[in-house]
Amino acid sequence: MTKTHHGLAAAFFLTALHLVSGLQVACPADALHPFKTSRQSGLLVDNETPSLDLPHIPWTHAPYCSESFTDTPGEKFCVFSSSAYNLHSGISILTDPETAAGLALQLNDLSLPWAARHHLSPRGEFRPDPDTDLPYTLIDIPGKGKGVVATRKINQFETIMKAYPAVIADNVFFPQEEGDSGQGNTRARKFFQKALEQLGDLDRIKKMARSRKGKVHLLEDVVRTNAFGMTINGRDCKGMYPEIARLNHACDPNAFPRFTSKDLAMTAVATRDILPGEEITISYIPLGMPSSYRAKSLGNWHFECSCGLCQAPKQALEASDSRREQIVELYVAMQDPSTTHDQLVEMTREFIELAQVERLITKIGEYYQVFMRLYYEKGDPQTAKKYGRAALKFAEIFGDPDGGFCAGLRKDLDVLERVIRESGES
Repeated sequence: MTKTHHGLAAAFFLTALHLVSGLQVACPADALHPFKTSRQSGLLVDNETPSLDLPHIPWTHAPYCSESFTDTPGEKFCVFSSSAYNLHSGISILTDPETAAGLALQLNDLSLPWAARHHLSPRGEFRPDPDTDLPYTLIDIPGKGKGVVATRKINQFETIMKAYPAVIADNVFFPQEEGDSGQGNTRARKFFQKALEQLGDLDRIKKMARSRKGKVHLLEDVVRTNAFGMTINGRDCKGMYPEIARLNHACDPNAFPRFTSKDLAMTAVATRDILPGEEITISYIPLGMPSSYRAKSLGNWHFECSCGLCQAPKQALEASDSRREQIVELYVAMQDPSTTHDQLVEMTREFIELAQVERLITKIGEYYQVFMRLYYEKGDPQTAKKYGRAALKFAEIFGDPDGGFCAGLRKDLDVLERVIRESGES
């Protein structure tokens, strides 16, 4: 390991810190976890509740429930709807009563979508307040249908748009095996129909893209095609944000969808500078995969990717695949117990350079969190702390500041600070 090599890694590390150091990112340490019932929002309601005229109950329709939806005795799932939510665009939530109770506080706070009304016009229309200078517009894009393009320069890390969910549904409604009948999840059709009917703005859903053939229920098809994965109250769910879903896919995107649990919002954050006229894209699949894996992962959407990375000349595409495979190999090798500190430093430098070329900036938080742990295990808490701080900065930008990843990083950094103080290092 030469001094020059270590300097390259340090230079990129300091550049990353410089890019995020000026951002004001709120990360409250004791924020109320929105997906656990609280004293303010702990009332459980279901189809047996005699009245919804109760404090902190946002539902505008009686819950539609069933205990026979799953094979677990006594397990109840319901459709909870509020047609008043998000400036009367509405929301339907397909989940259990406990999870719904934990979401009630966010749904009752009407100030959240009102504050964001200038970021995106209500009802999914890309026609905002004429006094608002939004950085994007919706246009026809050959071969893609509709797409969102920048109308001015959008700076890296800038919030492009902010939207609120139309549907949140537990993954129990979406079995992995869809079957060959073309009927979708027939057991859940009544749930899907209730959820659709009780929304305030049906057109917001009906305009969304569909990818299934056969007689799959419209809402099931739309959610499977357009929703984002999320975890609520420990349960895996799908959240559908129609406006964010307007963004087309690219394997080397210039934006990233960021979910924040405190307000249930999804924002599109620029991962690099975006020029006027450039299409704004996100990735529908995990970033960093070689081309063959990306093609398989996109099978759920039934289209062949035509982004710049996938359509690059053969030599360039093979070089990108090679770099991504090297990243995986390095990731494994770095965590081998036999790897020495000097080898770890060299591998870190190489890893960062490869990730930088492949523009995997949204994964830097994950990578640096692993680096923090590895340097701590090698007896280098100071370097571990530097990577931990950078990991937290990136996690706050591209992840949920109130989520488990950020919380875990803060705890780890507290431990590192204590270790460094007790060791007498400055």
